[in-house]
Amino acid sequence: MKIIKHLSERKFLFLAITWTVFVAVASLVSFNSIPKVKVIGSDKVVHFLFYLIFVVLWSLAKKQSCFKIKHSLLIVVTAIVFGIIIEILQGVLTKTREADFYDALANFLGAIVGFIALYWIKNKIFNKFF
Repeated sequence: MKIIKHLSERKFLFLAITWTVFVAVASLVSFNSIPKVKVIGSDKVVHFLFYLIFVVLWSLAKKQSCFKIKHSLLIVVTAIVFGIIIEILQGVLTKTREADFYDALANFLGAIVGFIALYWIKNKIFNKFF
């Protein structure tokens, strides 16, 4: 059973690392050759979802501490700092993107909602059945 748990944690760790790299690349690479569809607020929804998934994957990467508040808060703070750094890098390193306070706010809210969702699922589902 210990081997299965370890393999599962490694799979989520791989997914979490892959997601983090994906978010960084998607945030810093120019996609000028791709046709753009303008939908008001859709950019903020993408930011929100990126960081919600970020928190969930990193929390699941270490299942033992997935529901311990200090570990989850560390992951949330890391996600928020990561999002702020990415926004700053967009303004400094790229010519086609700019730092946006509202993108950082969407990142922050996504991380917070990811944290809340994990605890809601734990309290409503896992505690009833396990």
